[in-house]
Amino acid sequence: MGYNPSMRIKATLHNLVWSGAALMVVLASARVSGLDHVTIQRDGRPLHLSGKIVIEAVDGGVLLQDREGVLWAIPAEQLQRRSEDDKPYTPMSRAELSARLTEQLPGFRLHHTANYLFVYNTTPAYAQWCGSLYERLYRAFRNYWQRRGFALRDPEMPLVVLVFDSRESYMAYARSELGDAAGNIDGYYSLQTNRVTMFDLTGSRTGPGEFARAASVAQINHLLARPGAEWMVATIIHEATHQLAYNCGFHQRLADVPLWVSEGLAVYFETPDLNSTRGWRNIGGIHTKRLEQFQRYLAERKPDSLQTLITDDDRFRHPETANDAYAEAWALTYFVIRRYAEQYHEYLQIMADKPPLIYDSPDERLDEFRRIFGEDLQAFDAEFLEYMRTVR
Repeated sequence: MGYNPSMRIKATLHNLVWSGAALMVVLASARVSGLDHVTIQRDGRPLHLSGKIVIEAVDGGVLLQDREGVLWAIPAEQLQRRSEDDKPYTPMSRAELSARLTEQLPGFRLHHTANYLFVYNTTPAYAQWCGSLYERLYRAFRNYWQRRGFALRDPEMPLVVLVFDSRESYMAYARSELGDAAGNIDGYYSLQTNRVTMFDLTGSRTGPGEFARAASVAQINHLLARPGAEWMVATIIHEATHQLAYNCGFHQRLADVPLWVSEGLAVYFETPDLNSTRGWRNIGGIHTKRLEQFQRYLAERKPDSLQTLITDDDRFRHPETANDAYAEAWALTYFVIRRYAEQYHEYLQIMADKPPLIYDSPDERLDEFRRIFGEDLQAFDAEFLEYMRTVR
């Protein structure tokens, strides 16, 4: 299959959280202030950053978002100098961001859409195909939730997507962010950089009867609608949904949102509709692969499966349990949207309000879930399983 969900974990997180400082923090997002400037020590050299302080730890460490949208978790011992001026923080304009990205990725070209900025070194046709696909997802995602009364905000800058011409060039770049985990995924969303990174799927296979690079959008649609390709396309839709959720007000980056929520939401949208030119006609439809996986899991599902899904993200992180965790996250999301829509929206708002780098205990997660969906978790679980056994 195109991606291995066991490796689709936010691998940047452990690199961003510094020991001790994340345990006690002071929220800085509500303060009215100018632009923050910090100098840090990285690789034996000073590095100058400007942006806004999102969080300040009691020991002096900070979480800074620069004007490019990148998050920097800076331990106190790396912070050499800090100052502030009276110029307000503003994200980079599209022109500034374009210039910065072409400087960072020499030889890459830019494809602009209404809400995205694609930085690519593959064919213009593939960049255009990605742009059309992502803009349709953008409209569908926002329309879906706005029709249900969920307040969304607009992204503060164009959403950046990096598209490499081959798996090999993608891997060389991805390893710098993900390490060894990059080898098993076809694309990812980075919590640190706020970017989606992927590669040209039409050039990802070679050999008779397999994929060959397409020269037009029509050819790309034809190739990627073939059996075997839909799972890879689902991956890049999954990652784009994460990017939308973190930029439209569903979650804050580095907040302690249970993975069943963030992954369940992404899986709910990931089935692509390549034949539609206007949107996702099948949003919320039955995800056949996830349903089949969940049905297989039921034969060995433990009585505390729902509780562990809510309270502990480890099931998503281990290869032997990840597929079942993703399937159960999809099933639970599918169920609550249909049976507990009002409560689910209330729960999503609680998730949206969670600040970065403040972590709930398992008991706090469970209490939060029970407060919204009902105190009797066993009865809720029984209703959940009964409902999912009727889904075909």
